Order: sequence, then structure tokens, then C-alpha cells
Amino acid sequence: MTGQNKKIGLHKVLPYFGSSKLVFVTLFCVLLLPIFDSMTGALFKLQIMGEGGLATPSQLGRLLILVLLFYFVFSSGKVSTDTKKKVIYLSVFFLSVESIVAMFHLGLVPYLSGIVFFSKILFCILAYIYLKNWVVNEVNKYDLFFRLVITYGLVVAFLLSTAFLSGFHISNYGSKFATRGLFVSGNGVGVTIGIATLLTFYYSSITRRKVFYFIGAFLIFSTIIIGTKTALLFALISSAYFIVLSFRYYPISTLILSGIVAYYIVPILIEALSLVFENIINKFNKIDDKAVLLSSSRDVFIRNAFEKIEWDGGFSLRLLLGGGGYYAYEDLLFLSDVKRKTLENDVFELFFSYGVISALAYLFLGAYTLYKGLYKGRYFITFCFFLAFMHSALAGHVLFNGTSSIMLVFLMLLINANYHPVKIRSLSK
Repeated sequence: MTGQNKKIGLHKVLPYFGSSKLVFVTLFCVLLLPIFDSMTGALFKLQIMGEGGLATPSQLGRLLILVLLFYFVFSSGKVSTDTKKKVIYLSVFFLSVESIVAMFHLGLVPYLSGIVFFSKILFCILAYIYLKNWVVNEVNKYDLFFRLVITYGLVVAFLLSTAFLSGFHISNYGSKFATRGLFVSGNGVGVTIGIATLLTFYYSSITRRKVFYFIGAFLIFSTIIIGTKTALLFALISSAYFIVLSFRYYPISTLILSGIVAYYIVPILIEALSLVFENIINKFNKIDDKAVLLSSSRDVFIRNAFEKIEWDGGFSLRLLLGGGGYYAYEDLLFLSDVKRKTLENDVFELFFSYGVISALAYLFLGAYTLYKGLYKGRYFITFCFFLAFMHSALAGHVLFNGTSSIMLVFLMLLINANYHPVKIRSLSK
């Protein structure tokens, strides 16, 4: 029986480790990119680099993997010629927009910043194309990939928690109890760990592996200490899932502990959470219009951006082409050296940077993925994608945030696979 189990284990792993390119790409994305992101945050914390600077560790790490993905995709016989042509056309479009805008601003830094901006989109596209053939066709590889996605969230959570516990971290809202670790975006890391937490509990549920139940508990802690509205939402959903699994795995112990926790620990827990989410609570009490609290003035940013643009004459082309990643909605005839305000909304970032077609294409991709997930019966993973995509469309910090954008790719791969996640259960039997 032991020999048979070893055979099954080898059968799972060998198809993956047989491809050195595949190993490099996945391990680079899962293990190294979060470290590069934390290095960028550390340099920002030490004031060696400013926010939005060039040649950060994050950018250099993604530049390396982007170049390699270009090579791997275009040298692969498994990727169709039509797909390769579409990647070229898209790359030329983005580069053309940045080059046209550069004729107005004549600045090297804005031009390079624009290239970095659209390279984040290309990275997601190429990662999806390259990993698709590996993930979607065999349940063994699908199972392994599912665990790698969880590992990615675990790595991010570990880096965030260790930075917080060490005292060397970046606070959210200036609170010493709310942290983003050494990641640049608190909302971005909240989406990443929040989605990973839900996937971890889901994987534990379908495989009956309790180790993932305990991993999920650690991920909840990591989500809570972020202290943003996004983190609060994911923490509430994940905690509900955690309680359901607790009653499934340990019904009697959970029932007893629930009574003890409700009587002795809940008051202490509420006090601790009020410190972590202090900023949100204060805003909730002070702001009468709760819609303003939820939007965090993003509607004001977008409205101001529309007011800045001149749509008449030749500038009407901005509706189709945008104004590039650096200036976007700024007046191209009266440019300043001050970097524009990020709109914190990925759809409007696309609209102002690369035109209405880019924004509509992104919305269509999200809607189509949701439809496909529901049609295939991948309800829970589709729900996770819905949370991530809606955050992207309404609050940003996903598509143009390196840490969380790859999670969007991972979810699309899990949805588009030929196997339902429940099939993984048969591997553990």
C-alpha cells in the first residue's frame, strides 16, 4: 500500500517538475515576486526610494519574468499563432499610445513610467497564456496548481506578519495596529491574502485535509491586522467559513469553545479589533453619508479627472487612445512635473490611460469569466473572482498592483480548467 501511495505522489509531481521552464515561472511568481515587493516596501520605508519611483525591486523582478514569459510563449509550440499575434498587436498598441503621448511631454521618466504601467497588464496576459495549457487539462496538475495558489497567499501573509511582528513595517492610516507589512498597497495585499484564505478553506473542505484549515486560521490573522475596509470584508467572510469548518471537523470542541469565547474572550477581542480598525470606526462615526465612506472619495477623483480633459478637436482621440499611463487625464499642453493622482479604480485607470476600448474589454473579460464560472458550476471560485474583480472595478489596487494582479490570473485559470475542483477529492482516496 505504501508503494502504491508513492507511485500516486510521483505521478502528481513528475509532470510538473519535468518542465524546468514551468518550474521556474511558477516558483518565481509564487515565491520570489512577493519578496521583491517587500524589498520595494523596505526601500520606501527607509526613504531610499519614493512611491512610484522607477527601477524598484518589484519592477526589475517583473521585468525579468516578463522577458522570459515573452520568450517562453513565443517559442512554445502549444501556443497558437493567433494568440501570439494578438499579444504582439496589444503590445504595439500600448507602446504606440505611450510614444504618441511622449511627443507632447518629451520626458524620459514619464515615457518609461508608462511602459512600466502597461507591462503590468502584459505580465498578467502572458502568465495566463503560458500557464493555461499546464493547468486546465489534467486534474493532477490542477490540484498541484491549486496548492501553489494557496502557497502564494501564505508567502505574502508570512512576509506581512513577520514585518508587523518585527516592528519594521508600513502602517495603514498611520495606525500602529494596522499594517501593510512591507507591501506598497494595503488594499492590494488585503485582496491577495483574503482570496487565498477563502481558497484555503475551500480546498480543506473538498479534500478533508485539516492542515489547510489551520493554514486558513493563520491567514485570517494576517488579513485582520491589515485593518482596511477590504481586509475587514474578507476577514468577516473567512471567519464565517472557518466557523462552519470548525463545526464540521470538531463539533463538540467547537461548541464548548464557542461558549467560552463568547463569555470571556469576545469583549477582549472586540477591544483589540477596535484598535486595528480604529480609522474605519472613526470615519464611520463622523461621516453621515456612508456611500462616501465606502467610496473613499474615488468618485471625486474620477469626476475631477473628467473635468481636466479637453475633448474637442484632435484631443477627441483620447477617447480611443487615452493619455498614457503617466499623465492619463492631465492636460497634455500644460504638463507639470507633479505625478498625477492615482484614481484607485482600475476601469477608469484603463479608460484615461488607454482609451474606452481597453476599459470595455476589461469589463467584458470580467463579465465573461463570471458567466463561464457559473456555467461550469465553479460557484465558489467564481465568487472569489467576483470579489477580486469588483474590488478592481470599484476600488482599484488589483490590475495595476503586482501583488494582487497575479491572483486575478490564478482565479481565471482555476475557473477555466476542464475539471471541477471537487474532482481533487478523488486524488486523496
